[in-house]
Amino acid sequence: MATTKTRQKKLERERYERKLVRMAQRQRRKRQIQAGVGAFLALVLVGFGVAWLAGAFEPDPPEPIESHRCTWLPRDPAEHPDRVDVGVPPQDPPTEGTKTITIDLDAGDSGAGEVVVTSDVAKDPCGTANLQHLASQGFYDDTVCHSLDPDMGALRCGSPNGSDLGGPSYAFWAENIPPIAADESGEQAITYPAGTVAYADAAGENGSQFLIFYQDYTPENAATLPIIGQVTEGLDVVESIADAGVEEDSTTPVEEVRIRSLTVADGGTEPVQ
Repeated sequence: MATTKTRQKKLERERYERKLVRMAQRQRRKRQIQAGVGAFLALVLVGFGVAWLAGAFEPDPPEPIESHRCTWLPRDPAEHPDRVDVGVPPQDPPTEGTKTITIDLDAGDSGAGEVVVTSDVAKDPCGTANLQHLASQGFYDDTVCHSLDPDMGALRCGSPNGSDLGGPSYAFWAENIPPIAADESGEQAITYPAGTVAYADAAGENGSQFLIFYQDYTPENAATLPIIGQVTEGLDVVESIADAGVEEDSTTPVEEVRIRSLTVADGGTEPVQ
C-alpha cells in the first residue's frame, strides 16, 4: 500500500500538471486573441489603403458652376425707379427659328398702323427671349415712343415711363451687334439700313427700349446697338411719323406716338399675346 506521504506527492503532482494545462490553455487563448486582433488590424489597414488609393480621403470636388446661355442682371426698382418688375425671361431659351414681331402704332394724323418685324432667333437668342417675355407680360402695350432722332433716323420706343432710363427690373447684354465694314467699292458700308430694329442700349445696357430705323444709319465709331430684326411690313408708318417732325429744340414727336400693342409669335404664324 502506498503510504500517506506517497499519495500526497501524487496529489501535488496532479495539481501541478493541471496548473500547467490551465497555463497552456490561457497562453493558447491569448495567442488566438492576438492573432484575431492582428488579422482585424491587417484588414483595416488593407481597407484603408484601398480607400486611400480610390481617393476616399480626398476633399470633395467643388460643386460645378451651373452655366446658362442668358444672364439677366437684376436692377432693383427701389433703387432704379424707372424700372418695372415683370420677372425675368428663361435662362436657356430656344436658339433657332424665326419670330414675327407686330407693333401696332398710333400717332393720330401723323400715321398709324402695324409695323411687322422678322427676327432670326439664332443671331441673338437672349435678345429674342427678352422681347418675347416682355410682350407676354403686356409690357409694351399702351406705352409711348418718346423720342424721334432725325440725325440717327430712328424712332425710339419701349420705355414704360417715357424716358431713356425706363425698362424692366433687369438688364442684359445682347449679342447681335453688326461690324462696321467696307462695301465692295471700299466705302464704309451701312451698319443699320432703313428698316432695322435694334435695342436702344440705354445707359450701356439693354432692357426694353428699341429703335426703328426709318433711314440708313452708320455710327462714326464702333456699333453698340444689337439688332433685333428687320421690318418686313409697315415701314411707311414710321416714315410718316418721321415726316411730321419733332417739337422745337427736342426729340419729342410732334404728335404722341403710342404703341397700342406689341406681340411676338413664331415665324409664319399669326402673332399671339
